[in-house]
Amino acid sequence: MSSSLENKSNGVGGGDLQIGDSAPDFELLDTNQELHKLSSSKDNKTILAFFPAAGSPVCTGEMCNFRDSLNRFKEKNVNILGISVDSPFANKVFAEHHSLNFPILSDYNRETIEKYNVVMPNLGKLKEYKAAKRAIFIIDNNQKIKYKWVSDNPMIEPNYVEIEEAIK
Repeated sequence: MSSSLENKSNGVGGGDLQIGDSAPDFELLDTNQELHKLSSSKDNKTILAFFPAAGSPVCTGEMCNFRDSLNRFKEKNVNILGISVDSPFANKVFAEHHSLNFPILSDYNRETIEKYNVVMPNLGKLKEYKAAKRAIFIIDNNQKIKYKWVSDNPMIEPNYVEIEEAIK
């Protein structure tokens, strides 16, 4: 795999974690308030898709793209976990409205976005509202970071072709 697929970043977020580092574990609630731990996904690779705001147009496009690609990822033993700071209740409305077929997790206490260094300190006109930056981490079966992409611009979606290349 070329290095261009291994560590993409168009911003400074996620700077503390590097390719090959152990992925920080977390325990987050999904839309049904059931706990998910990253360390429980050791049988598969996992795509962590951090997104700023459930229901926003760009986040909707991104999560729907992952929804539509889920079968291709499952064929390669890859799980997808969407993560935002929105409440499980807001995430549930978002997931149901768009028929999202993978877990959408709530980092309402913002611990996971801190661990992954993907904190966006302001969301639009919401000053000092800490949201997640749009970021992708691919975690391998050994809980190591295989790929990372982080954007300081919430209007930019990740390169989906590059993500599919990175999970081969």
